[in-house]
Amino acid sequence: MIGALLNSKDIVVCVGPGGVGKTTTAAALAALAARQGRRTLVSTIDPAPRLADALGVGRLSGEPQPVSPEACRTLGVAKDGLLWAVRLDTQRAFASLVEEQVSDPEMRRRIFANGIYRQITSTLSGSQEYAATLALYDLNRQKKFDLIVLDTPPTANALEFLEAPRRIADAVSSPALQWFARPPEKMGRFSLQRLRSGGAMVIRRMGKFVGSQFLDDIGAFLVDFNQVLGGFQVRAQQIDQLLRGERVSFLLVLAPELPAIEEALYFHNRLREAGLPLGGFIANRVHPAPGLTDARALAERLAAQPGLVGWPRADIDRAADRLAGEAARAQALCQAERKELGRLAREAPGIGVTEIPLLDHDIENLAELRVIGDTLAGPAEAAGLV
Repeated sequence: MIGALLNSKDIVVCVGPGGVGKTTTAAALAALAARQGRRTLVSTIDPAPRLADALGVGRLSGEPQPVSPEACRTLGVAKDGLLWAVRLDTQRAFASLVEEQVSDPEMRRRIFANGIYRQITSTLSGSQEYAATLALYDLNRQKKFDLIVLDTPPTANALEFLEAPRRIADAVSSPALQWFARPPEKMGRFSLQRLRSGGAMVIRRMGKFVGSQFLDDIGAFLVDFNQVLGGFQVRAQQIDQLLRGERVSFLLVLAPELPAIEEALYFHNRLREAGLPLGGFIANRVHPAPGLTDARALAERLAAQPGLVGWPRADIDRAADRLAGEAARAQALCQAERKELGRLAREAPGIGVTEIPLLDHDIENLAELRVIGDTLAGPAEAAGLV
């Protein structure tokens, strides 16, 4: 199912909260698509250094870089140049939009140097998510890749990524901001005096609390950035249209736990209401069944181990009891996960749930990343790949 999805889409967006293995999953999906012969780019906000090193791209930059031929061979990619990686640069994404909207080099310089602009593009809630959508739009517009796999920023919930373009556009184009920013006619000098008199009066009073530098920054920002407001609104609409397209699909990466399942179902319902395409759920780090849980059976198995021949039976029994307790807890956890994943499948009918088993260590090399890709593809599809 995942393999077919990767073959039929131009963009696959991996969404989900932080800490669920989303970046690794995105890299495995991109490698799988490249194995299928598609020229694929994996785009990530902050890849783990070991993952970047393993892919042979070192420190990722804002320009797409090809994964090394050696790494491609280990991943099972038959041809060089099919797998690429890029690190999304938040500041660069915003700067590109400003440069597109503002032709005056001096005005660009003032905007980029402005403290208010830097705050909006770096620390305002949703700025990273909006930057990711800006970068995705630009990469898709270039038409250099058959498939783009986007690893979205770690967020408290998956909906933050989808809501970010509207939230940022609303913030910079609110009626109050435009009221402040609209200068009186025949005012050509760049200063706080260019603001409407009412806005200037309010800002001056604010200066008693925040200082004169804030006055300078916000006055300059409101005047200069007024030219960019329309561009932000238009781009937000273009991004929304792009994400609603038939060639785009979302994959929600989650942990098989009750809160995550609740969020996944909420996300699924919101996507359905908005008419956006959810391609599937990927349940990461699913605990396997422990096997033996009976203390007596474990004791017999231990006693048969060559390395334990000659151990006192009482010691073996005590070790078996401890192991049985751990196995019982693992069994309960496994059953709880199976119950939640079953509920997810029932309450989101028609949306596939792909499971990735829990490994006993982080993904540190390409061979392990390929195993994750095989798991995502499924046995039948993986057998048919190089």
